[in-house]
Amino acid sequence: MTERRRILRLLGLGAAALLLPRTSSTGPTVSRWQGVALGAPARIELHGIDLDRARRAIEASLEELARLEAVFSLFDPESALSRLNRDGVLRAPPLELVEVLGFARTLAILSEGAFDPTIQPLWRAVAHGATRQERVAARRRVDWRKLEVSPGAVALLRRGMAVTLDGIAQGYLTDRIAGLLRAHGVERVLVDLGELRALGPHPEGRPWRIGRHGLPAVELADGALATSAVVVDGRPRILDPRTGEPPADRAPVTVLAPEALSADGLSTALAVVGRGEAAGLLRAFPGARMLAAA
Repeated sequence: MTERRRILRLLGLGAAALLLPRTSSTGPTVSRWQGVALGAPARIELHGIDLDRARRAIEASLEELARLEAVFSLFDPESALSRLNRDGVLRAPPLELVEVLGFARTLAILSEGAFDPTIQPLWRAVAHGATRQERVAARRRVDWRKLEVSPGAVALLRRGMAVTLDGIAQGYLTDRIAGLLRAHGVERVLVDLGELRALGPHPEGRPWRIGRHGLPAVELADGALATSAVVVDGRPRILDPRTGEPPADRAPVTVLAPEALSADGLSTALAVVGRGEAAGLLRAFPGARMLAAA
């Protein structure tokens, strides 16, 4: 299998989805890619560059996404994250995993455990229809303080622990792809890999206007937007790691921040801590703010 075909397979794409250009006599060229990243619908929209440059930029983005999938995916049994969960230790871990886990531990400290990357055993129990007693047992294996992170190794210090980065990895990927596109000279782009990141203003000279979960249109320029929905289709999507239960406030939480990594992690943490404690947590992230639902 060629490298190109391997990348498309990893991302769940067909070749027809690679690039969808649109040119009109009244406006600039718009090139769009749509596909899947970390199991979620994804799209990249580039404005004002010719088709050849757009194609090269998108192909470089797909290669980077495939490389990062091999670090963070829970669906790939050979990803770095899957091997950590299976073996309890990962020596010489990828730098990207160390970086994201380091940020996750910082967020766990600041939120006093409302955000916890070791919540995966609890999610596995819920997914398998565990009884309340089984969920209580699973929660005993959730403790970010038993996660050691260093450039030399990542270790889970309690048997049965496991990590998920679903509440933060999409934001990290979004930032990485936005940075890659900027390095390719793309000045106006909207990246949506589950979380949103805008580079530059909309080609019309205004901010991008983004609709999100009952919010009025949000204006975004050179920044990121992330929303965490507590309940989707009647099922919890966020659990409080400290109690094992969904947060009492079921309203979705949207965060605007300079980078998608912090917006993604904060939207998850703030959904758990609630609006009463939000101000204290947000103070640790300059430029970040929570948006109120309509």
